[in-house]
Amino acid sequence: MAKQGEKINYIFLWRQNDWGLFKRRNEALLLELSRRDSVESVLHIEPLTPKGIIGLVVRWWQARDDSVRRIYRLHFKKAFFRKPVLVEGEKKVFVHSIFVLYTWDRVALKKMSNFLIKLQGKIINRIFIRSKKNIVLVAYPPSIYQSEVISTLKHDILVADLVDDVIARTRNRMLRNKYIEACKTILPKCKWVFSTSPALGEYRDYAGQEVEYLPNGVDSREYAGDFSKKYYENRGRKTAGYVGNINQLVDLDLLEYGIISCPQVDFVLIGRIDRETTKIFRKIINQYKNCQYLGERRFTEIPGYLSSFDVLISFKKDDDSTRGNESMKIYQYLLSGKPIVTLPLSPADRFTDLIYVASDKFQFVECLKKAIDENDPEMRNKRIHAALENSWTKRADVIHNRVLQYFGISPLNTCS
Repeated sequence: MAKQGEKINYIFLWRQNDWGLFKRRNEALLLELSRRDSVESVLHIEPLTPKGIIGLVVRWWQARDDSVRRIYRLHFKKAFFRKPVLVEGEKKVFVHSIFVLYTWDRVALKKMSNFLIKLQGKIINRIFIRSKKNIVLVAYPPSIYQSEVISTLKHDILVADLVDDVIARTRNRMLRNKYIEACKTILPKCKWVFSTSPALGEYRDYAGQEVEYLPNGVDSREYAGDFSKKYYENRGRKTAGYVGNINQLVDLDLLEYGIISCPQVDFVLIGRIDRETTKIFRKIINQYKNCQYLGERRFTEIPGYLSSFDVLISFKKDDDSTRGNESMKIYQYLLSGKPIVTLPLSPADRFTDLIYVASDKFQFVECLKKAIDENDPEMRNKRIHAALENSWTKRADVIHNRVLQYFGISPLNTCS
């Protein structure tokens, strides 16, 4: 057991290489935990493959926004520096990449890749963890590299945080089986298993314990402080804004129907486009004058964009492809106080008294027209209040207080 005055060290094992671009759940929780006086350091680790390095170079070259390019430069540092890199503007937050040579089934290459992963884990033990105490690993399975890292990194307890039903949406049978095996290997070793959705409670079969529902949230300090700064001029027309990834999970047919049905509204879209969606999405934005794509923006600028729009929309599909999802953007949208139109993907189904929730593209347009005409200060205040009740501070408290109790440290520490 820890003595009073000792501090906690967190290590997050994320499954993608995207630090600093979107501030997903893992980053939000990590940054919130770093503000605690009872936390000594937080290390965020991401996998990086040879293909990922090529993609990193391409995205850095294509990025037009200076803040995005700065993040990509940090990605190069964390990929090629032996020692974890301190994040600019932070005192406790470090980032690092684990190079993953190979993820498939050729035995020799797989053994070599696993050897390199373990070697990198040992280097982290020696140059970063060293004599640190009270180390908590927070894993985000399924990811191929995590089992090897977990078996190597020094730690006291392991916690899992499940985001989306990755197994259910994986169509490649071989990869799906690998993900199942990863969950069967990692989850039983965990002290606690949290998830973004009650649907992920089924993972108890892999974990051998209950999966605790811990919803997403919003950083009220980050968003509330920046809503006065606007990044987009609306040209005197009503605007419907979207912020988020544009990929196979979004309903582009619904988007196009909305654009056609509401020619008096400008649709303004922000986010990264994936390769599979690029062709059809480009066709839409080139065909309609009332649709504008602003490209990729860093999350720190998003509040300013949200403040510029009249209505905020989300057209992510509500089907098997988004099973287990809980949209963080809904909480961010709520904090703006602006009218919101969305399909019934969680957490919209929990805020139907505050949000316009549509079941199909026809109802989506009807709701959009109502939202454009809305002028209700009381409703705006209710949305903001609902967002504040779902802060990342409260979500992080659930995990951190549990950790403090485990180590026998008083939970009366304040945020720094």
